[in-house]
Amino acid sequence: MVVAGGGIAGLGSALALARSGRRVVVLERDLLPYEGSAEEAFAGERPGASQMHQTHGFLARIVVLMRERFPDLLGALLDAGCTTMSGTAALGDPMPGDEDLSILLVRRSTFEWVLRRAVAAEPGVELRSVAGVAGLLERRSKGASAPAVGGVVLEDGTEIHGDLVVAATGRRGDVPAWLAALGVPVPETVRSSGLMYLTRWYRSKDPVVMPLGPKAGGDLGYLKFLVVPGDGATVSATLAVSTEDRELRRNLSDPERFDHACRVLPGPDEWFATLDLEPIGGVRPMGGLINRIRTFTDARSAPSVTHFHAVGDAHTCTNPLYGRGCSLAFVQAVLLADALGAHDDAAEAGAAYEAACGEQVTPWYHHAVELDRSGADLEKGEAVDQVHRDRLRALMGASQSDPIVGRAMARLFNLLSLPSELDADPRFVLRAAEIMGDPERYPTPERPGPAREALLDALALVKEER
Repeated sequence: MVVAGGGIAGLGSALALARSGRRVVVLERDLLPYEGSAEEAFAGERPGASQMHQTHGFLARIVVLMRERFPDLLGALLDAGCTTMSGTAALGDPMPGDEDLSILLVRRSTFEWVLRRAVAAEPGVELRSVAGVAGLLERRSKGASAPAVGGVVLEDGTEIHGDLVVAATGRRGDVPAWLAALGVPVPETVRSSGLMYLTRWYRSKDPVVMPLGPKAGGDLGYLKFLVVPGDGATVSATLAVSTEDRELRRNLSDPERFDHACRVLPGPDEWFATLDLEPIGGVRPMGGLINRIRTFTDARSAPSVTHFHAVGDAHTCTNPLYGRGCSLAFVQAVLLADALGAHDDAAEAGAAYEAACGEQVTPWYHHAVELDRSGADLEKGEAVDQVHRDRLRALMGASQSDPIVGRAMARLFNLLSLPSELDADPRFVLRAAEIMGDPERYPTPERPGPAREALLDALALVKEER
């Protein structure tokens, strides 16, 4: 098996394939250290993974998946100083299933560092860095119903042959161009989120004890914000703004004004007042927050190419704001290993993998598009009348404390329940109907925080004082 890409999707695929008895070579364009420490991994730069130092979500789905399929990997992450946080602490007495609703608090760089060490320790796995893939080799196959892939061509011209190629090249990898060279079209649908975000990391001189103060995330309409602890006494702050709001983006790109914004936003202000935080580096921007889905089957659901599979963002992207990318990449890694294990025929394996993705991954693309459409900001929702808006607000407000609604929504946003499963849950449906039927009984929590102009005025003062 040839895996193109040594990020989380590629390493997760390599681990799942190796554990199913396959020999794997992982090809990564960047120079990656296999030893060292979590701090050295964090200090390194990854040109091929510019999102490395952004805040990442490791939702309950990936924790449950590791617990069931890779318990040693989960143990290694916890041994490295990563922690878990319950998602039901504010929902009353414990209930069955609460053990699954825990997120993992870890830096992306640490997760990848621990995962890379686990993959490197697998028999039959070879990791090669500074080995960027430039294209695919076509497999000669008589009577095949679709083109077949037989390996890859590296950027230096080296050919590497394999029984199967896995593209784990992220959202910037040009998989369609690779397959177009073989005459294989890859239709894709892209929906922009209309957002970009800025992140800065800090190290706390004090222990970070969870939960700390009020909710660390919020939405002011013009600005979304989130403060998240990581491993190694680190904390990240992320501020998301509209791609069209150049003035706010310019102000928040300044490190001092970014810090000041965090000190006046409700939630982050508690973190910055309670902890002695020292910045680690500057403010890191990230744009291109998209939802994208690619199609690798024809009208009959047969694979348009065999001996080739895409995983992670190379297959399906969801807006990174929702923190789903790493979890869905791991889901696809396991789906691929299982499909290959169940089917000797390449076409049958490809069809089974894509069908499984259609059931377990595609719904999250559509859900992310719907969240973006409402903006996760009901003030700007498209074609949402006032009555429906009030009902949605009541439901979201109730989810903060109502045991039934809160757990159902927590399972949804942690990828443990599909949207269709939520709609089919009778307890949730009845409770949601009760809440949305009388929204005045469930007032929406106030959304405290400065208005946009007030925040800009405060940031301007920082500039003048300096």
